[in-house]
Amino acid sequence: MLKVLLVDDEPFILQGMRAMIDWEAEGFCIAGTAENGRQAVAFLKREPVSLIIADVRMPEMNGLELLKTVRDEHLSDARFVILSGMSDFSYAQQAIRYQCLEYILKPVQKEKLLSLLRSIAGSISEERLQRQKSAQMEEAYYARSIVALLMGKYDQADLAGIRKKVGPAKSYRYVGLEARNADWSEELKRTMQRRLYRTCLDFSAKRPGCTCIFNVSPQKDCYDIGLICCDTQSDDHAFLQKLRVQVAQAMQEPVWFYAGCKVHDLAELSESFRTAEIAKSCQAFTMEKDIVWYEEEMKERSGSASLQKEELDALISAVAANDREKITDSVQAMYRQIRRMNLEPNLIDLDIDYILFQFVHLATQQDSNVNQEEVLHYISNNAFMMHGSESHFRRLALDYAGYLASLRSKSAKGVLADIERDIEENYAQDISLKTLSEKYFLNSAYLGQLFKKKFGTSFKNYLISLRMEKAAQMLLQTDNKVYEIANQVGYRDIDYFIDRFVKIKGCTPTKFRRQACEKHND
Repeated sequence: MLKVLLVDDEPFILQGMRAMIDWEAEGFCIAGTAENGRQAVAFLKREPVSLIIADVRMPEMNGLELLKTVRDEHLSDARFVILSGMSDFSYAQQAIRYQCLEYILKPVQKEKLLSLLRSIAGSISEERLQRQKSAQMEEAYYARSIVALLMGKYDQADLAGIRKKVGPAKSYRYVGLEARNADWSEELKRTMQRRLYRTCLDFSAKRPGCTCIFNVSPQKDCYDIGLICCDTQSDDHAFLQKLRVQVAQAMQEPVWFYAGCKVHDLAELSESFRTAEIAKSCQAFTMEKDIVWYEEEMKERSGSASLQKEELDALISAVAANDREKITDSVQAMYRQIRRMNLEPNLIDLDIDYILFQFVHLATQQDSNVNQEEVLHYISNNAFMMHGSESHFRRLALDYAGYLASLRSKSAKGVLADIERDIEENYAQDISLKTLSEKYFLNSAYLGQLFKKKFGTSFKNYLISLRMEKAAQMLLQTDNKVYEIANQVGYRDIDYFIDRFVKIKGCTPTKFRRQACEKHND
């Protein structure tokens, strides 16, 4: 029902207005009455209404003064209708100035009032619908921005919008939740996901510093919910335990909780998301915990290996680089150490868990878009070989290295696009194929091959050409000296810069600028 406030100093007018029509049948209810503008102001401070109908002539504060006060003091955004016993254009002018909807002459005609009420009800309904659509669009845009931030593919507009909505904070943590049951149909998975989302929304609504996101993971078979926890919530184990209890009561099904690392800048949230995915993978091949915290898993697994950590890390590095010779050598060295130390089986299992954990870490480091479920499925299906003979172990390590290489190949196009953008933004910095390969977790030789295949030239020549094009633009668009431009495009040696420029452009920078000026003057 839309609430109405009637304001008139004549009681019989108020009674007549009440009795004239069936207000409820038209979707309205009379919330209150007032004898003058001051009483109306006091009422509006206590209770909001959608429509105010006020007489223009009243003691203490008349209808026009009431209208002006309501608008100036932002007491209400209600529709305002003025009643008057005489036709006075000056009154109408003032009413229009303060956004009065209608100016009605007394005595009020029933049909006139009904028509007005129906028009008002329709416009309010349309406004509410538009606000709802606008809110839905804003929510969808916000969700898209959040996911872009988590994937590390955001822009400054995304970041600014999220900062405004999340508010200032000193620390952030991403927490993922997922209800999993292999026997569920796709429809049931989505139903359970929505139930989990509603539960998380109810929980987070009562706690500031917690943002809930529906369907974060890009993976097809992942029906997850994400939480962004700020400040004290980001470090509070009890906070997540309370949520876990509430989720367990609502879902009546097991739900995975996996918390990424804490970060201190919203722009770094993708790192928290990435590490949450690693924490999630731990639940597939270790004893399940209510909540897996990335930092705790790293601490446990980094310190759990009974073999020399250098031996294990050498194997992991060889797998990352798909260096098959080093993989074979590392496996041999590892098993020699096992035999020499005569380790207990349970200690060997700890080493195996450490290696499995690092294998998953490799996949998530190389590309945030790598199919986490696929990696997890691959390791889960083949992990039994890790506990077998040396030959079984070597086979898995070699196969997994090849598997990682194939994943890199599949995502090479996206990686190259990121690298191209990186070079465009940082061409003046000290960048090389080696630094880029380390940053994007690719073998430098392999990256060089991909680069030449896409751009038709080596990385070195591509970078030189780009720098020379930027230098040429600066020569034409600025008055900077040649040595200043050389420095701005990444060259400290002016002679080397000039030599490169001549080879690309066919003349010195000074001559290039002079010729361009001469052509312009001609």
